[in-house]
Amino acid sequence: MFLFSFKGQIQRLPYALLSLAVFLSQHVVVLVAGKVVGQPLGCVGLVTWDVQPLICDGLFALMPLRSVVGLGHASTWLLVLTLAYWLVASWSLAALAFRRAADAGIAEWVAAFVIAPIVQIPAILVLCILPSRARTEPSAAADQASERRLDWVAGAQGVLAGIGLTLASVAVGALVFGSYGFGMFVVSPFVIGATAGYLANRRGNVGSFRTALVVTIACALGGIALVAVALEGLVCIILGAPLGLGVALLGGLFGREVALYSTRSGRQTLSSFALLPLVFAVESVVSPSTAFDTRETIIVDAPAAMVWNAIVNMDPLDEPTALPFRLGVAYPRGGRIVGEGIGATRFGEFSTGTAVERITDWLPGRKLAFTVISGVPAMRELSPYQNVHAPHVVGYFTTMSTSFELLPQSDGRTKIVEESSHRLRLDPIFYWLPFARLIIHENNARVLAHIRAQSERDFRM
Repeated sequence: MFLFSFKGQIQRLPYALLSLAVFLSQHVVVLVAGKVVGQPLGCVGLVTWDVQPLICDGLFALMPLRSVVGLGHASTWLLVLTLAYWLVASWSLAALAFRRAADAGIAEWVAAFVIAPIVQIPAILVLCILPSRARTEPSAAADQASERRLDWVAGAQGVLAGIGLTLASVAVGALVFGSYGFGMFVVSPFVIGATAGYLANRRGNVGSFRTALVVTIACALGGIALVAVALEGLVCIILGAPLGLGVALLGGLFGREVALYSTRSGRQTLSSFALLPLVFAVESVVSPSTAFDTRETIIVDAPAAMVWNAIVNMDPLDEPTALPFRLGVAYPRGGRIVGEGIGATRFGEFSTGTAVERITDWLPGRKLAFTVISGVPAMRELSPYQNVHAPHVVGYFTTMSTSFELLPQSDGRTKIVEESSHRLRLDPIFYWLPFARLIIHENNARVLAHIRAQSERDFRM
């Protein structure tokens, strides 16, 4: 447990070696994952395989685990395992940074920034350089303190501080920098949890369970506050809650250690939170986006001519929608084409508006393809307000193109192959991509089911 403990100190050389090993292990994980899924990755300039070579650019060097998404159609389980490994690596880096900061005599809160990609490398390098400094050790009483009942004043301060930081971080990150990455979904929850945990324990050790309780209450009320001031909607908060709360609880344990074993004043430690906008600023400049494709198929008991007619003259969709779509996630309602052939305009009707699309392939009875010229918001936020100030509903999850290919079968039926390309600008990508895929799958399956029903109905008439 040496890599995950916040207790004690560590000097420069062992810290440098261990942090480097943990950081580079993420690159190794990507290469191993490629072997496991049967899709090896080669670095351009070193070794190149026939299957999707990995470009060893700056993004791979800084954020290696994002490359797992490039392993073809990376399974949901692979993405979940990647997320789990990233959380373990981040915990280890934070614990090592905490002990190195204690040895260097600086505020231990710097450990919050070694878990944020891009920012983490300068933070680690600084910790590798700073010399060890003698400092006043915490009292033996503090080190051996037994758990005590929660001081409700301190607990309330932790909850209120967590709520305030939640509102401030979302307002600054989203409205000022337009950043929906590690800063928003990882560093901010960590800082929120650390603050609540620190304040709850600053008058004495209340234990891990009570610390977690304070952090959970702070996060829950912070989420409610975001809805109350129209900074977020309920659906987005629910989707981000598993990651955010998990990281916040880790932050709570971190804050508890600071309160029990740090000799610095609360004002000195809490002043380190002024660095949080730096994370947002860096991510707004280096904002990685991920393109990915989806593919759906269905067999229709009708000839290709009937299926083609159902695609280009689509009736309004009346199939029932799943729960996420009833709560506000965008879903298709129909489509109409103005004109014929390549260059014609298609209007895709969605629950959140009308998308304007341009036909790029027009082969009657065989293939229809179009690109999206003007998209629609990804969701309508579930909120008591008509307008919610959440920039992520527009431009952070987009569909770029869609195609329908018709393959006649020997028994007279027709196979439809629907392919679509999308772009996601949310991080951690290995957390958000499974949600995006699920939404796309549900929508595409609903459209294909509608086309099948319309085609088979028209064929029987």
